Amino acid sequence: MAVKDDKLPEELYGVLADLLNRKNNIEVINSIRGEYGVLNCLSEMPQGASAGELGKKLHVVPGRMADILKSLEQKNLIIRTRIESDRRVVKAQITEKGRQVSKEKREDIRKEYEGLFRILGENDVKELIRLLKIVLSYYPDKY
Repeated sequence: MAVKDDKLPEELYGVLADLLNRKNNIEVINSIRGEYGVLNCLSEMPQGASAGELGKKLHVVPGRMADILKSLEQKNLIIRTRIESDRRVVKAQITEKGRQVSKEKREDIRKEYEGLFRILGENDVKELIRLLKIVLSYYPDKY
């Protein structure tokens, strides 16, 4: 479908760039792909996950993932264990302290978006999510 208004793509780009570059969104994006993202993933994976599995799921390169896991381990938020059947594989698992930190961060994010939910209302939020999922399906996965 051809766009009739040739300024529309530029406007969409500008709005998305402005939205993504807002301070609170940068913090959310960084946390999703950082320590919180790892804790959130691990809280849903009772058997744990390797650095490679986490990196793929969160779109994080191996070097950055190694730094994240090291930091989380130093804070006692995860434990890393070598797999007996293949000593090359290290699984990360979340600790109780890590679960608590993840839960608190999830609550912080919820509070961050409460104002937006009040402005839009539940139906518009659902519609926004539906539209964003369509946009996401348009772009192929990077990894």
